[in-house]
Amino acid sequence: MSLLRRRVAESLSALGLVVSAGSAFAALPPITPVPNLCADYTATLADCQNPVLLCAKVARLNAKTNPDAICNTLIKNAAQGAAAGMERRTVVVPPTLNAAGQVVAPDAATKSAALLKDDPNTRNLSGLSGFYLGSVHRAQAYVPATTPFAARVKLSRSQQRSNWEASGNVLNSCAEYVFEKYYDYSVFEDAIAAAGTDYRALYNIAYDVARNGNPVPVSAIGTRGITSAIQRGRDGTAFQPSITFPTGLPKNEFFTVPANVQGKVLIHQGTEDKAAAMPGVRGAAIITLKNSGRQMNLYGTVLPTSLRATLDQGVSYYNESWSWHKAMGQRNAAVLDEEMYALDRLKTDFTALLRQRAQLVSTIQAEVGNQYRPLPGTLQAGAPQGATLDDEDPVNPLVGMAYSLVALDRAIEAALLTAQSRGCLAFQGATAPAPCDWSPKRFAQRVLNLYQTPREQAFQKCVDYTNDDFAALKSKALVVAGKVNHPAQDYTTRPSVLETYFPRRDAFLSALSSATGAVRDPYTAALRLKWEAGDSYSLGDETFGATADYQVSVEVKNVTASDCAMSPEAYGRFDATGRAFSKSVQLVHAEARVSDTHAKVDLDVLDNTIPVVDVDQVLAAGQFNVVSGAKSKSATLVDVETTFVIVVVPVTLGAKVAGTVGLDYSLGGEHKVTQVGASQCRVNSLSLAGRIEPYARVDGELYAGVDLFILEAGIKGKLQLVHASVPIEANVGLNYGANGASAFTLGMGGKADLKFTFLAGSISAYLEVGIWPFEEEFEATLVSWDGIHDDVKLFDKNVSVLVADLRAL
Repeated sequence: MSLLRRRVAESLSALGLVVSAGSAFAALPPITPVPNLCADYTATLADCQNPVLLCAKVARLNAKTNPDAICNTLIKNAAQGAAAGMERRTVVVPPTLNAAGQVVAPDAATKSAALLKDDPNTRNLSGLSGFYLGSVHRAQAYVPATTPFAARVKLSRSQQRSNWEASGNVLNSCAEYVFEKYYDYSVFEDAIAAAGTDYRALYNIAYDVARNGNPVPVSAIGTRGITSAIQRGRDGTAFQPSITFPTGLPKNEFFTVPANVQGKVLIHQGTEDKAAAMPGVRGAAIITLKNSGRQMNLYGTVLPTSLRATLDQGVSYYNESWSWHKAMGQRNAAVLDEEMYALDRLKTDFTALLRQRAQLVSTIQAEVGNQYRPLPGTLQAGAPQGATLDDEDPVNPLVGMAYSLVALDRAIEAALLTAQSRGCLAFQGATAPAPCDWSPKRFAQRVLNLYQTPREQAFQKCVDYTNDDFAALKSKALVVAGKVNHPAQDYTTRPSVLETYFPRRDAFLSALSSATGAVRDPYTAALRLKWEAGDSYSLGDETFGATADYQVSVEVKNVTASDCAMSPEAYGRFDATGRAFSKSVQLVHAEARVSDTHAKVDLDVLDNTIPVVDVDQVLAAGQFNVVSGAKSKSATLVDVETTFVIVVVPVTLGAKVAGTVGLDYSLGGEHKVTQVGASQCRVNSLSLAGRIEPYARVDGELYAGVDLFILEAGIKGKLQLVHASVPIEANVGLNYGANGASAFTLGMGGKADLKFTFLAGSISAYLEVGIWPFEEEFEATLVSWDGIHDDVKLFDKNVSVLVADLRAL
């Protein structure tokens, strides 16, 4: 939407003409025409689009019922004039609304419409500064734009590229290292930055051809990939390891439903709701449901035999390659891109269902583990006791989780039947179109994701080992007498030389102390008993927006103090907000801090007005204490309306932000202490184990309403606003006397990931102006983002070291 349309909406709001519910004019009192009051008034197009004066409101009101009213005539004529100068294409027609608010089925599946593309100048993006992909997405957001800020971004980017080109193969930053290491792809990525979410344009760039006697463009990564699978860095070094398309892929996302397998957790139909972990068998349980209404398997959705057989045929179907993608593009050439994108949305929604199911299964398994009981007679003093159920809540929490799984399995089966009705489960001939199996968007996302993970891993490793300080690497010696001898050399001459530094640095740290090398910081060589990560990100335009930030850490405190004072701690925080038009709401605030002696877990949603979880529990010494659960809240979080002029047509747009926010957590600790004398103690064992995963699965959608007789309007598309989680796992143990040694051994394991899809999708308005056969069609893209979607490993460490060696540092 343009800045002009936003200002029009703001002006209407200031005049009290834009309200938050119902029609844009529902709050106004009925207008009763006064005879002759407006006899000398002549309405203008602006009056009909945004009525302010009384006579303009009367004219607009008349247009609801009289097709020949002045406002209908003015807007129809203006629409025909506007369409004459606009690009056109064949589009899919959605159900539309008439002036009475009734849904009108389309009179044709497709029509030729005048196009109004989304305005890139309304976009904004910030954050993800700690990731290489942050710079990638900033380019995608601002290269297509023409604002002063976008001009500064593009100038800075151009100067950066010029400096990198001028330096040859010499490196001066981790970003330059990644760019030049994956040069063949980097050139392609720069070429597609201006394409934004035009997936067809991206596909055409990838498969460009030689012209006018010139060679194939370097940016034509697909055309060049067909000729040679080897891709190279700027210095000619082949990618190591090589990046290739996966093989044995499912026919499409509908064929990725997990198979039913035999496992330790059984879910049965019965006469009552109950659940119990099996004594003496860790990870095993029997759950009985009296109202499930279907067969259940924890590990995979139980489906009708014929449907499962169909899915089994397509679980390993395609071997992707550059040639395969080009062939599929040709195979689907007769299918409208828009039809393929509509099927893509079905697949995206289905994948989200499977992801929810996987998360719930993980939570159920963790809860079963928490309820583990040893067999009678095997319990030793101080051994883990397991969780106990609250006497005031006799229903095992596993029952509620199992019913949530039932609901998800019903939704999965219903989605599969819908997919079957759309032909997505059919097996077409080798040359027949397969619109569910391939689209330009699938190609674009496959290629982008294919390179994103190895590049991000390379960038993060570079930052860990160098702190982005390349001046120190230009004459770096790694020498430990009698153990390591790498004289001073320049490691910045090319990517392949820089990569020899990383294993040499590891050997150097190990040579400093074989016992503590694993817990030394790879850059400073100092003791590091805390791993942490945090960042923020914000994306949006004037229709929708979202922000999120997170912080996670695992550490052991007080290592240099007395044995009794050492304390492991895990911390995780995640906040997310969603916005539609001008209304913003905090979706989720999740925070957990757990040590061996204390657990504090909070989850609030909807601007902290709904506390879903509030745990503040002292963990007593000598016990294995567990706090666990799966809490969530589903709601429509934002529901607002405003009026915009799209092309020349006044349309009331309603926006909703709806979804589920929640927290899965499973945390326990043990601090077993032996008293020595009156005031001393000795820690026999100290442990913390657990998992924290706050998440938000929230989507944005629009709906359209019109109040002129000659107008119909419909909305197509959907936006994944925030589908994100930050799981953190920690396992820290301090043991005395391990392996017969009269000493303390510290074992630390911790990992955290950022899993997210952020502002992905598009929403378009379809308008018909006039009465058949003289109507004019428009399609306006209101919001369109390729979004940020990836699973990023924040840290993953596992070390074991003698405490005495740590203290010696």
